[in-house]
Amino acid sequence: MAGVLGLLGGDEMHAACEGFDQALLAAAGEPAEVRVVAAAVVQNGSVPMALALARRYFGRRLKRRVVEVPLHRRSDAFRDEVVEALRTSEMTYILGGDPGYLLDTLLDTPAWEALRAAYRAGGALAGSSAGAMVLCESILLRSGNPSPAHRHGREALALLQGVVLIPHLNRFGRGWVESARREAHARDILGLDESTGVVHDGAWTAHGPGEVRLWRRGEDPPLVRRAGDHLRWRAPRS
Repeated sequence: MAGVLGLLGGDEMHAACEGFDQALLAAAGEPAEVRVVAAAVVQNGSVPMALALARRYFGRRLKRRVVEVPLHRRSDAFRDEVVEALRTSEMTYILGGDPGYLLDTLLDTPAWEALRAAYRAGGALAGSSAGAMVLCESILLRSGNPSPAHRHGREALALLQGVVLIPHLNRFGRGWVESARREAHARDILGLDESTGVVHDGAWTAHGPGEVRLWRRGEDPPLVRRAGDHLRWRAPRS
């Protein structure tokens, strides 16, 4: 039986995310440990700072043991110790950052197969922003030109098939809907406000302070869901 999947709209590991993360942990059976993947932070952030935040949030606030999975570049995704850490994880949390770099790091690697195996075995897998985007069938990537006409799509990991995800919807994501319609070729568009997301444990439920919007096949009007609302929608691929 497949495990628990959590998709968050970004700005992870802050107080506003606690509703989402408490629901995720409960659905996962209250695991004592969270294994954190910070690969998306490598290019444009600080991995030590991200891990310090993880230890404050998951460790002190949510009372979990926090373990970094040392997956920082594609070569790490072939290392036996990284693959084993992902395969045996009860709960893996993929941080946000650079979605293109994260996808390049995971795509067609033993590390990704290990993540899928842990999920198929009943483990929990969560991603925030870039970490959630790459779990879908398509992702949108920025170009040098910020116009929606210059954003482009790319095939991703496809744990959640037929979907493109737009994080940070309340802050800057609305401008990406046009691009998603063009690039995702009639796939569903899932838009998530920051600190807000959906958890699948056999059914989808929204959690967090903001809104979840689903454009089926990219068409208006979107379905709108808020904390505690259920969403009848496709299941992830096991």
